Amino acid sequence: MGTIKKLITSRRYNTWPSWDVVFEWEDVFREVFDWEFSFEPSINKRAKRIPVAFLTRLLHTSEPAFLFQMSPDKTGGYNKPNIIPCLVDFFLDEKKLPRFYRTNSRHPFLLVSSLEVIDYLEAHQCPVPLYHFPLSISDKYAFSSDSLKEKKYDLVQVGRTNPVMMGYLRQYAGSHPDFYYVYREQKGDVFNYYTSRGEYLGDISTREQYMSLLRQSRVGLYATPGMDTDRTNGFNPVTPRFLEMVVSGCHVLARYPATSETAFFELSKFSPSIDSYELFEARMDQALSREVDAAFYTSYLAKHYTSTRCALLKDLLKQYTFDADRNYWRRNIGA
Repeated sequence: MGTIKKLITSRRYNTWPSWDVVFEWEDVFREVFDWEFSFEPSINKRAKRIPVAFLTRLLHTSEPAFLFQMSPDKTGGYNKPNIIPCLVDFFLDEKKLPRFYRTNSRHPFLLVSSLEVIDYLEAHQCPVPLYHFPLSISDKYAFSSDSLKEKKYDLVQVGRTNPVMMGYLRQYAGSHPDFYYVYREQKGDVFNYYTSRGEYLGDISTREQYMSLLRQSRVGLYATPGMDTDRTNGFNPVTPRFLEMVVSGCHVLARYPATSETAFFELSKFSPSIDSYELFEARMDQALSREVDAAFYTSYLAKHYTSTRCALLKDLLKQYTFDADRNYWRRNIGA
C-alpha cells in the first residue's frame, strides 16, 4: 500500500471564502493521516511567465503528495507522478480537453469529485485513470438533534442564487406576510445580510458566522450551479452548500437535473426538483410545519463526512505502491 507524506496547500495566501471549505477538508485529512503541509508558493502575474520547469522545482516535494485542485486547468508544476490531485471543479468544454489531458498526463490517476464529470471524461476517452472522490462536509460540523434547537428564521438565503427559485421565493414571501427570512446583498467582497423585517445582521464574512446563520434556518433553497444559467457549460455538480444545509438541520427545497451526480447524492430523498410555484409553495408549507427527520439526516451524513472520504482514499491506495527511487505511483499487479 502506498503512503502519502505531504498535503499541498495554498492556505498561506488564498483568502477567498470558497477556499475555507477546502482548508477544512485538508485539516481532517492531515489529522487522520498525519500528513505534513507542503505550502504552495504564491504565483503572481509576473511569475506566470516563468517556465513551467522552474515552477516545478518551486514545488519542492518529490515525496508522495496529495492536492485538492480547485481548477481543472491549473498547471504551474503540479503535473508530477508523485502527486495525486483531487479535482474539485470542472466546467471545461470539449475544445479544452486536449490541453487538460496534457497538463494532467503524468499523474498516476485523477480523483474527480463529480460523477457526472467522470461520465463526461470517460465518454471523451480520458487517457488518465479516473476515480470518483465525492465532495464532503467536515466532521467538525457533525449533525446532532441539538442543531434543531437553534431555529430562528424560516429561511436563510446564502451563496449564489438560482433565478427561478428566487422568483418562487419572492412570490411566496409576498403572499405569506409572516414568512421570516434572511437574504444576502454583496458589495465587492463584502456580504451583508438582512432580514425580511428590515434588520441588518452584519457582514457575515467568516466560515463560523456563515455556518452559525445557516443553523438558525428551518429551510434552505438549493440548486445545482448549471440550472437556469450558462456559467458551468451544462455541468451540475452537487456542491458543498447542499451538505452544509443538511448538516445544519435545514429542510431543503431543491432544483436540479436527473443525473448520475444528483442520484449519487440522493437529492430526491430531500426534495423533488422544484419546477413550479405550486410545488414550491406546497413543499415550503410542509417544511415549515415540522422538524427534519433527525435519524435520516444522521444516517445520510455518515456517508458524506470528510473522514469517510479519508477511508475511501485509504482503500484506493491499497491498489498502489509508491516507488521512492523513481518518485512515482505504481499500480499493484492484479489490483
